[in-house]
Amino acid sequence: MEEQPYDLMEGVLTSKANEHMIGFAGFMKPGAGGGSALEGVVKVSAFHRPDSSGYLTLTFIIDREPGVADSALRLGKLDPTALQQRLGANFEMLIDLPLNEFSEASPFLIEEMDVYFRQLQGQESKLIESGVFPAFNALLGVQFEPLQAWEPEEESPLSRLLAEAEAKVEAEAKAAAQQEPKSLLQRLFGRG
Repeated sequence: MEEQPYDLMEGVLTSKANEHMIGFAGFMKPGAGGGSALEGVVKVSAFHRPDSSGYLTLTFIIDREPGVADSALRLGKLDPTALQQRLGANFEMLIDLPLNEFSEASPFLIEEMDVYFRQLQGQESKLIESGVFPAFNALLGVQFEPLQAWEPEEESPLSRLLAEAEAKVEAEAKAAAQQEPKSLLQRLFGRG
């Protein structure tokens, strides 16, 4: 079997399909020095570990504007110490992932932040609404609209795309598992 190149965006979509989406909210960050405001949507999802810890993923989706550098569309850097002071001892760490390095052609700028907590399960909405959103407002100046709960049965183009990506990966894994095992020489030299 010939090896297929890894599709990075498909991998990202597949990982997104396995997240538990909590909801979404509009956001706005006033422009610095009289510049235009940054506006977009944030998708909030959760990943739980067996010990009830886990992380909230905030995926910020911002329209790219012609002639505006991506650096001007970034939310800014969060100081982990200041975030720790705002979120308390339950806060574990923050990982900031600018995802658009993969696609300059995308009409959106996507920035993702994973906020890890020692205890997450069952506290997601409370942590978002009374902890994470107010902390981001105080530290970055990002103003959030109220969180809109995501109903899993909602059919959206994104949920269909994610489901298709997950089904494709599962089918490929199943097909690979059903193939006859090859000897070391067959794998090395590709003869069968």
